[in-house]
Amino acid sequence: MHGPRFAASLLALGLGLSPILAAQNPAPVESAELGQTRNVHRAGQLWFSGQFGAKDLEAFQANGIERVISARGEGEIDWDEASALQEAGVEFIRFPVTSPDSLNAETFGRIRDVLQNLNGPTLFHCGSANRVGACWVPYRVLDEGVPVETALEEAKTIGLRSEMLRKRAIDYVAGERARRAREEGVEDSVKEGINRPFKDPNLVPEEFLEAFEGESREVFAQRSALVGACGIESGMTVADIGAGTGLFTFPFAERTGPDGFVYAVDIAPAFVARIVHQARSQEIRHIGGVVCVEDSVGLAPGSVDLAYVCDTYHHFEFPQTTLASIRRALRPGGRLVIVDFERIPGVSRDWVLRHVRCGKEIVRSEVEAAGFEFSREISIDGIRENFVLEFRAPAASVETAGGAPLARSGRNSTQRATTPSCTTVTPEPTASASARSSTSMKAGTSTRAGRPASP
Repeated sequence: MHGPRFAASLLALGLGLSPILAAQNPAPVESAELGQTRNVHRAGQLWFSGQFGAKDLEAFQANGIERVISARGEGEIDWDEASALQEAGVEFIRFPVTSPDSLNAETFGRIRDVLQNLNGPTLFHCGSANRVGACWVPYRVLDEGVPVETALEEAKTIGLRSEMLRKRAIDYVAGERARRAREEGVEDSVKEGINRPFKDPNLVPEEFLEAFEGESREVFAQRSALVGACGIESGMTVADIGAGTGLFTFPFAERTGPDGFVYAVDIAPAFVARIVHQARSQEIRHIGGVVCVEDSVGLAPGSVDLAYVCDTYHHFEFPQTTLASIRRALRPGGRLVIVDFERIPGVSRDWVLRHVRCGKEIVRSEVEAAGFEFSREISIDGIRENFVLEFRAPAASVETAGGAPLARSGRNSTQRATTPSCTTVTPEPTASASARSSTSMKAGTSTRAGRPASP
């Protein structure tokens, strides 16, 4: 074993080791034993537990434990844990988490740094493994590439019980992803290839009608109530993001009237083409289509009053980058309404648990991390499987939305570029709508551009 080393903070460690790369196949969490230690689990060389006793140190040696990380504060136990570990030749590190407030970005970051530099079996413990579970989630997600919901379930297995600590972990993960996208110009895919089927050139929109517009779909059955809850008024500009077969596009257009405008935004060219064709055939001139990309909705800065995202947020492969593009597109104080599936293990359908990457609390955390202000959760009779959240862009939305959009670089990440590559197909706006626009397009034309026509 290594000789004893003690540290109250990461600065005192001096490990000098290269951080590990995100694991392709992270070790699973499994039950384990360490003498009489309570609540023991392990994932590869990292062990987790509640408080151990002096008699358990023999089991530490038998299992090759070289380092112990404690999340307990000094004075929480009635024996000298540090000295006992020193005598046994085990390194001891303390990151005291004595309240939810002490589990802040700095603490999470220091713990991640230590876990990235493990070079031997290590035990991470607190009194019951509640704090340990929360501390471990960001490392598992950001450094080992495990989905947030999966990491939270693993943390629950390890011992996480506190909702406040759980929220701290979720908010830190969302904040770090937003910071990295904003400052470093890079974002990892949260679910690589999730939208690949919708970009199939042979996609037939009519084959989706039963699934998207069937009475068994909750949002279809309650579509009128959802449209009403959005508070759309005549003359407003609305972006229907993830428009699909146009379930909400046309009711929105009725609400905005010809003095307003509705963008049908989708990653599937066939869906957009179908909506635009229907609009033309019905002589609706205030509906336009935008074929977006994985990391941008492709709308001009300050061009819309309301962005509506129904059962589509879980398809955002690069959520922070996509949210930044929505924030740019909203006028100051503009609203974002998100409708998506509740994801509750043991309650939600198996399909939801398999397909939807995150639930309401993670959605809210990610959207707030992108700079939106939470307004309210909207309750609608008949909406049980979904949630409805409303956010607002700040007054300085366009100017402070994070600079240029990001363009994908490599297999599963994005880097900052000048403009996203989106296709816009819009009918000619009405005279009143044209007065608010710097550019417009004739029906049937398209362009590869980052800024579609503004109504």
